[in-house]
Amino acid sequence: MKITDWDATDSAYIKDLTENDLCANWEQLHLADAEPLPEGELLKAWLLFHQGHYEQAAISALELGNQALPVLMRSVVAYTDYVEEDEDVSTDLLQQAYSHAEDALSNEHSTNAAFTTALCMGRYAQQLSIVKALKEGLGNKVKNLLAKSLGDNPNHAEAHIAMAMYHAEIIDKVGSMIGGLTYGACADTARDHLEKGLALAPSAINLIEAGNAYLLLDGEKKGMKKATALYQQAAECDALDCLQSMDVDFAADQIA
Repeated sequence: MKITDWDATDSAYIKDLTENDLCANWEQLHLADAEPLPEGELLKAWLLFHQGHYEQAAISALELGNQALPVLMRSVVAYTDYVEEDEDVSTDLLQQAYSHAEDALSNEHSTNAAFTTALCMGRYAQQLSIVKALKEGLGNKVKNLLAKSLGDNPNHAEAHIAMAMYHAEIIDKVGSMIGGLTYGACADTARDHLEKGLALAPSAINLIEAGNAYLLLDGEKKGMKKATALYQQAAECDALDCLQSMDVDFAADQIA
């Protein structure tokens, strides 16, 4: 995977964090994924990510190898979510990233290596279209990676939310009967994962994704009230890093 010529994050969101700041806030920043506090060069790569320097973080992560897979995947997802404006470029980057990760996952890997690979695949599927992604066989890959993450850590809040989105998006696109028979998708299972994920870590991004899931599960007419309330909560969250600041602003824009 090559990383060149990424656009810079809007300077309004860049966080002037030090390593001490990052260490002090690590537990709260990673409440939703329980990523262990790193040391040395890996800590420096994570610092670049949390500051909002996604290209530099991704380059550093590539140099560090498999141990830095989570920061690489998160850098790509953050960049394609909020910085890169060309959808074709974003789709290509996401595909490159998860393909790189799949090769790395053939060896022993961490819980969050599996989770962030699933996250990257999920974003790619959304960019490409869920139906096309299912035809490419990504549905079961995402589900298996999320199941691996939750098997390793049943309190992985982000994996619960992502698993809920898996079920909700499939039901929305192919219906509950085909979704259930072919992909094991179930609305009640999605709701259970949403409740668990939000109880564990009601972060801005988890609230946003939960709102999106409820819209898919309940439809716009019934789900809008629930989604709006969750977006409102997200807009009121305190942001500790660059990505959280963009999440909070995104939520605020959606309800403005």
